[in-house]
Amino acid sequence: MTTEPATGAERSRRPRSRAALATIWASAALFLALLAVMAARVSAGQDPALRARAAATPPPTRRILIRRVIEKRVIVHLPPSAPTPATSSSQQLSSLGATTFPVPVTRTS
Repeated sequence: MTTEPATGAERSRRPRSRAALATIWASAALFLALLAVMAARVSAGQDPALRARAAATPPPTRRILIRRVIEKRVIVHLPPSAPTPATSSSQQLSSLGATTFPVPVTRTS
């Protein structure tokens, strides 16, 4: 028999020491005991976080004024106007081959 150092696979097969198992069990038992105490306090209504939420009054509602802007746009379709009689200058331009465009009518008040 040779005494070689144990490899990773062989180490995991070794039983843990009693002190390590006792620590794990004590930690688990303490955790569960504290969890049970806190659950009992919450079910009895002694949780300070839940008590503060229940006692708080809701903030007053804010009134909001909504302003609507309504614009009415009326579109008027005018009938086509009669062709304007040609003036002497426009006749000269049309005879040269230039096209004439209608002049926009402006209103003064």
